[in-house]
Amino acid sequence: METFIAFLENIGFPVLTVIVELVFGYLIIKNILKQIKVLLIASKMDNSLVNFVVTLIKFGLMLGLILLCLSTLNIPITGIVSAISAATLAIGLALKDILSSVANGIMLVINCPFKEGDYVEIGSVSGSIKELKLLHTVLTTPDNRQVMLPNSQVFATSITNYSVNKTRRMEFSVNVDYDEDPEKVKAILLEVASSHPMVLQEPMPMCHYNYSKDSSIYFFVRVWTKSSDYWTVNWDLNEQFTRTLMEKEIQIPFPQVTVSYRKEAGK
Repeated sequence: METFIAFLENIGFPVLTVIVELVFGYLIIKNILKQIKVLLIASKMDNSLVNFVVTLIKFGLMLGLILLCLSTLNIPITGIVSAISAATLAIGLALKDILSSVANGIMLVINCPFKEGDYVEIGSVSGSIKELKLLHTVLTTPDNRQVMLPNSQVFATSITNYSVNKTRRMEFSVNVDYDEDPEKVKAILLEVASSHPMVLQEPMPMCHYNYSKDSSIYFFVRVWTKSSDYWTVNWDLNEQFTRTLMEKEIQIPFPQVTVSYRKEAGK
């Protein structure tokens, strides 16, 4: 009995205490993270950023819980902290790219260049933002492929956000034959553009003669639409311009070359 009591005093009670600390600590941390997530969502922070911030807080709280358990076991924390610092330095040198992604992820959270669902172009990759993780930014491409870009790459390259503004300008190039009346062509193109239900009337659609090439003259049609309607308007107007010009018997030229010759005296 004396041996058993000595065992409990030296090892048993601290171990039981650590088990209790781990169980209750985990439950408390889980509840704290849940409340933090609710508060962040209520603050209208983007979902992708919410998950990133919650992950960082969870890492810090779990590290604190581990240090508390080590202290309960009478293990000197000072030495462990020093060892962790040394290990962190060594790991940091070995995993500098990963740590760079984490740091750049934090900078993306601070600068907030995009939010979940935004259609963006990051370098040569285009897609909708699905999630901002600790190491990666996850995009879904228009053909439903998932692309994971390291945060270090995302932060270091140019980011074009097509969803941040509510409206976008569209520009179409239309070519017709030299024999056609430019004013008639302009009227037809403006009528087609203005009649589309998703084209905004303010700013109003515009059509201008732009330049000439070997076989045709070109017109530029500029319209404004909501960012969410961009692709629908793009496909519709490209089709409607061609179909309407053909219905109005406006000649749409194809590349051609006119060859002339002359007779020389005595030949």
